[in-house]
Amino acid sequence: MRLRLNLLGLGRVGRGFVEHVLEKHDAVARQYGCAMDIVAVATRSRGGIYREAGLRPEQVLQWIDVGNSLRDELPPDTIFDLAVDELIEHQEYDVLVESTVTNLVHAEPAATYMKTALQRGKHVVTTNKGPVALHFPELSRLAAERGVCFLFEGTVLSGTPLFSFVRHGLRGSRIFSFEGVVSGTCNYMLSLMAKGASFDEALVDAQRMGITEANPSLDVDGWEAAAKAAIISQVLMGAEPLDIRMLPFEGIRHVTPQMIQEARRSGRCLRHVARVERLGEGVDIAVKPVMLPKNHPLSILPGNTNGALFFTDTLGEVYVSGAGAGARQTGYALFQDVLSLPG
Repeated sequence: MRLRLNLLGLGRVGRGFVEHVLEKHDAVARQYGCAMDIVAVATRSRGGIYREAGLRPEQVLQWIDVGNSLRDELPPDTIFDLAVDELIEHQEYDVLVESTVTNLVHAEPAATYMKTALQRGKHVVTTNKGPVALHFPELSRLAAERGVCFLFEGTVLSGTPLFSFVRHGLRGSRIFSFEGVVSGTCNYMLSLMAKGASFDEALVDAQRMGITEANPSLDVDGWEAAAKAAIISQVLMGAEPLDIRMLPFEGIRHVTPQMIQEARRSGRCLRHVARVERLGEGVDIAVKPVMLPKNHPLSILPGNTNGALFFTDTLGEVYVSGAGAGARQTGYALFQDVLSLPG
């Protein structure tokens, strides 16, 4: 099987995905009989390129670094200077691999790119929270109508399986509530602040680690976690799309040393928690810093680790945790989504 990939967005996450393709290409071909061929690449700063026969992953990584100066080193049948619309609407590929910058107000232009690809009968895999939070019903309906997949594993717990875990591990279960530390950045910063760092020092360190969003206010002011809660409410609990701006959410910008000391004195741990609970036909969502008992599963998460606690009708409490931020981790979510596509 040959999967022709159209990569839209080659920031840190896109690069992480390409690195996985490079490192795992031969093993994947042997184990799954699947050749991942990158045929198209589109970036905001360097335009788009296309080669039907495929580009080697190492060439794509070079393209990320040096752009047009690589022209003479790519095969002569490579087409240069293509607009994103041209790549998505007219070139041939099987999977749109989308990792552009998140827009949590209207999710554009990514939502339109995804709709176009799905309407053409192309699979879409993404780490972009905006389109999933704001347009999930329409995107999933389009995918079903065209007989293709719309996958978004990396939108909530980075590379740690969440949706595939529920899809395969909790089949037939009804999820009553979700409670999670879903921002690896916030958890990392709170861990540093518990050791005496100031908010500004913790933020600078998180940026140095490369685990923040391009706009760090999305992390520290709670926007990212609120979007993830909106995604959880729709995908796992069947809620209607929500205007994220109307959700009750707080970030960690106003967490003070006194709050952290109070948590320590009372034998608790301060965590930034997203909660989603079924209420009749709707859901209740809350995203804010919470003081949790020291023996709570979410209290023991170190650094940028994320964790999710489900309450189900079949198994009661179910818990999953793992890496919650980072380019390679989120790039792996794209990689595993591509591998899970039907042959």
